[in-house]
Amino acid sequence: MVTNLDDIALLSPLRYKNTSLKLFLVIFGLLAGLFSNTPILPFFIAVCMIAATIIFGKVPVKFYFKLFLTLLGFALVSCIILAFFTHGDNSQVLWSIDILWWTFSITVDSLNQAVLVFSRTINGLACIFLLSMTTPMLEMFSYFKRISFLDIFVELSMLIYRYIFVFLETAINIQSSQKMRFGYKGLKNSVRSLGMLVGSLFVQTIEQGDKLYLSMNSRCYTGKLPFYTQKYKIKVADAAVSILFIGLTAAVFVYTRGYQFF
Repeated sequence: MVTNLDDIALLSPLRYKNTSLKLFLVIFGLLAGLFSNTPILPFFIAVCMIAATIIFGKVPVKFYFKLFLTLLGFALVSCIILAFFTHGDNSQVLWSIDILWWTFSITVDSLNQAVLVFSRTINGLACIFLLSMTTPMLEMFSYFKRISFLDIFVELSMLIYRYIFVFLETAINIQSSQKMRFGYKGLKNSVRSLGMLVGSLFVQTIEQGDKLYLSMNSRCYTGKLPFYTQKYKIKVADAAVSILFIGLTAAVFVYTRGYQFF
């Protein structure tokens, strides 16, 4: 059963597409949406990215939108607050309310700004989801290693990412055994069990670090970790779709420049 983004990425057909091309399209989509002065372009890019992730990447629709809408809820709250507190000079007031000694109002400028920020948020989430749900993290680490992007940072990130799941699984197993022994029955037992859980994880973290250092030295570790890199060629169809996407994005940018909803 699929439980995390790495499982999704490993099963995605887009995993076998060129990593450089995917990274370029994601960065292009992020920057195009970020520098757009109209919400139309970020919405357009987001629709393209969502469609590519679900249709071509074969990502489960329920899983995708459950995660997408969960993160989008936080952005929606922030944009609503932004609509109340971002006012332009001499802007038309659309709605206001008096609460005690304060007057909260929504103006045309603040509403347009909130919609623009919301569209950029959707665009950013869609672009990041395309990359994270179609490219396993180990392939991303090996790609950055191949282009010599801060080797020590990439190696540390890979090790941290690996041991996040190791200690998460350990914590779940310890917590399950504690629950079977009624370790979380009552406030006193819950606090004591939680303390034992944290202490046990801390000890195991130190032990795993020592074991990792010993195993790396026994394998002639010289300060750099070798990465196996799987290279995928850019096919003609992939290049054509990418050029089409860039061209449509440029066209939408030109024809919707300066457009506002309100």
